[in-house]
Amino acid sequence: MSWEIRAGGAADAAACMSVYVDAIRNGTAGHYSPEQAMAWAPTQDVEPWLAPRLEAGVTWIAWDDARAVGFLTFTSDGHLDFFFVRPEARQSGLAELLYQRMLTQSDAAGLETLTTFASHLARSFLEKRGWIVLEGETATRHGVDLKRWKMKLSRPAAP
Repeated sequence: MSWEIRAGGAADAAACMSVYVDAIRNGTAGHYSPEQAMAWAPTQDVEPWLAPRLEAGVTWIAWDDARAVGFLTFTSDGHLDFFFVRPEARQSGLAELLYQRMLTQSDAAGLETLTTFASHLARSFLEKRGWIVLEGETATRHGVDLKRWKMKLSRPAAP
């Protein structure tokens, strides 16, 4: 499979929201209940918090023809804020490509520590790449509890 991966930002909020909703509502079964998925992604409309967070970080969006299939955003201090791919793109290598973009950028910025709050799926992906769980926590969204994990990755300083 081939994707075009390009830099994104606030102008891509609708495309990213579509990926976000699809990944959560259709890709989290077995980890989150339908009630939890709907609380996490209650609308397909672009929520007001999304565009500023896309703009505040470095965002990469993967496109398959005219449709976004994945995106990743991380901040200048090394916080992985968003990391979502559509369910049909899982196991295709897309998540790894987006992840490697983040690592390359973090190396260029001299970041030695990366952090995130990970879902069940993200936790599994990140642990396989050396991230460690610092603590579990429960986030409440629209009155529904969702389990997530605070994680970090320590990296050697670039020469």
